[in-house]
Amino acid sequence: QAVSQHFQAPAPLNRHAAAGAMAKDDAAEKRRVQVLSEFENSDLKDIRNEYHFRTPFLIDALEPLLKDKRDIPMLCLLINIFEVVVPGAITVYAINLWQPPMSLLTCNLVGIGYIAMVLLLFQERFTLFLHFASHRSMFHNEILNSMINYVVAPFFGIPSGIYKFHHVVMHHVENNHELDASSTEDFQRDSWSDFAFYWFRFVCLIWFELFWYSIRTKKWGWFVSAGSGLASWLTVIAMLMKYVSPLATCWVFIVPHILAMSLMSFGNWAQHMFVNPADRFSNYALTYNCIDTPGNRTTFNDGYHVIHHLNARMHWSEIPQHFHDNLDKFAKNGALTFRNIHFFDVGILVMTKQLRKLAEDHYVHLGDKETAPTVDEIEAKLKSWLVPLSKTAATTNGKKAQ
Repeated sequence: QAVSQHFQAPAPLNRHAAAGAMAKDDAAEKRRVQVLSEFENSDLKDIRNEYHFRTPFLIDALEPLLKDKRDIPMLCLLINIFEVVVPGAITVYAINLWQPPMSLLTCNLVGIGYIAMVLLLFQERFTLFLHFASHRSMFHNEILNSMINYVVAPFFGIPSGIYKFHHVVMHHVENNHELDASSTEDFQRDSWSDFAFYWFRFVCLIWFELFWYSIRTKKWGWFVSAGSGLASWLTVIAMLMKYVSPLATCWVFIVPHILAMSLMSFGNWAQHMFVNPADRFSNYALTYNCIDTPGNRTTFNDGYHVIHHLNARMHWSEIPQHFHDNLDKFAKNGALTFRNIHFFDVGILVMTKQLRKLAEDHYVHLGDKETAPTVDEIEAKLKSWLVPLSKTAATTNGKKAQ
């Protein structure tokens, strides 16, 4: 009797609830990605945010030195660097040389504050400034152009005279393929262990591979130029360590170098993590575009990376309009496009196995709404573009037809 009193028959099956759940699951499976025509691309008209403030009398005095007046935001950023970063570096050295000596804690706190300021306010901006200034010289005067690579770049951890050789000559000529020492093709591009090896190669082995590349390709002029730049950078750091202040030199030049190389390694990894295994030589299939994102207003429209690999010398101000003027080409060639996200965020989502979130929230279909693929289809496609690429005949047919 006790058993019968406590026994309860199972509740009858709610057929309406079950049907609703099935319909919900079916709708989720058929949910389609967003379409470009559903929103307005803010990159076309938003105010530039690459620099922090404008110094009127200096801009007016230096503007005639520019080759292209559209590069005034770059000039404003360069002046900001001389107004903020250089005095900040001098302050770090002054604190370490102060007499009577300040405590080690104080010196390190000042160094940490300097690094935080550079990272938060200038690192990304300057790296992309250097990027476009390397593809398109900024000034009429070549001494001023060289100063960016040899004098300003080391304050952001980039050795003198190295960036242009590494990025413009090697990366863009070899285009993320075999001879490119920064190529991502051989790696499983959502694997932390693979990225760890890639980081080690990019940060530590690049100095050997870069010069080996110049020997293999017989680029002797670049061998000498890069070698002299690297030697001068190492010499200056060694002298500052020995004769001025080792701790200040660590904070101003060595720590930024480790951080800059690490950030650039993840940046390049993220930019080239999606590669079509069936068409790896196509510029439409070895990277992707990030549109309608605040990041493009601080990085000179760097998000349009497919366009950049198609035409690296296009002026940064022309890129968003070029994208919209050539939508049919991007759609026809299957170029991946994401919205309201930039490369680092894409990389983080991929590395944390959030491909569905990337497909659902950020992927943009360039065609009609009726032809938009489902989220499931895009998630599967993105996953298939992360695998290591085999160097077979099937992937080399399009090499000359980029």
